[in-house]
Amino acid sequence: MTTIKIGDVFKINTPNGEAYLQYVHEDETIGELVRILPGVYEKPPENLNEIVAGKEAYLLHCTLKSAIRHKIIEAISNYDIPQDFKIPQKFRTEITDNEGNLVGWHIVDYSTWYNDEVYELTEEQLQLSPWDIWSYPLLVERISEGWTLENWK
Repeated sequence: MTTIKIGDVFKINTPNGEAYLQYVHEDETIGELVRILPGVYEKPPENLNEIVAGKEAYLLHCTLKSAIRHKIIEAISNYDIPQDFKIPQKFRTEITDNEGNLVGWHIVDYSTWYNDEVYELTEEQLQLSPWDIWSYPLLVERISEGWTLENWK
């Protein structure tokens, strides 16, 4: 079994370059929570410490241990989690109709898993990360296409 520690930073290769993520929390039910760090880099950035210390693009639950075992991601080093980082209380997920069209959102409470249905997001809710576990191919695809919380509609 691969040992990972809170604060570990990993590199994932995409068609556009390297992207980075940081392990920040383990939920016993939904798995490892990572900060997806902003940017895609043609070569390793000289200022990775600054990137890790900055604001993440979004958060996501992933299967880190499996990705390491399958050499999908590569461990870089352990970095301090930014002091102002807090595990968010809320996440969001799509509500779709039978044809897959977006009709609303579930706002999920991280501690209780209770969710509220909303049909129009507030500015604050637009900043909520996905309540989901993405496969690594999907993560690579989304990073490559410049997916952001703001364009997730």
